[in-house]
Amino acid sequence: MAQKPQRRSKAVLAREAAREKAARFRELEDERLRIAEAAILIQEEIDDFDEETERRVARLREERNSQLVEKRQKLDALVVEMLDTEVAAQEASERLGMSVGQVRAAKRSFEQTVAALAEGPAADDAASSVSSSAAATAADDAAAPPAPSADETDVASPAATQTAPEAESYDFPPPGGSPVVPAQEGSPENLQNATLPPGSAG
Repeated sequence: MAQKPQRRSKAVLAREAAREKAARFRELEDERLRIAEAAILIQEEIDDFDEETERRVARLREERNSQLVEKRQKLDALVVEMLDTEVAAQEASERLGMSVGQVRAAKRSFEQTVAALAEGPAADDAASSVSSSAAATAADDAAAPPAPSADETDVASPAATQTAPEAESYDFPPPGGSPVVPAQEGSPENLQNATLPPGSAG
């Protein structure tokens, strides 16, 4: 009888130990879920931040390039203004704080820019003249009467389509015989056979 309480106490201890382990497991599982959720969110934030940063960098590069082109054009113009004062390239480079090669390159760049601007309107005028001539040619083609088709050319004119009256057929006699001529209107044969109206006989 004394062993029963001891057995019950062991079962209770085992149950409590199992509950503690289960609770610990749930705590650890909740912790793992929290860590995984936080890590996934951080990764998404990193991706979004990286994409936004790349977009900003691209915009900054475009702005930088446009501003650099504009500023270089201004610098090239100043270099040419300096050379227009009848100074040598060496002196101009010393005054502008540039090398002789940079001065010459700036002059070439300025000349190319001016040439490109000068060719722009001419190219536009040429394109407009070509388009105008093409439009005029198209208008002339539209106003001209259409050429007859092959089927239309095969159709004969109304005058040609009228059939000529069939020629009187003659019976050619055999050799040595007299020709037989068909009776004509007003011939004696027709007069003999014709019936005269009453009172017309003389």
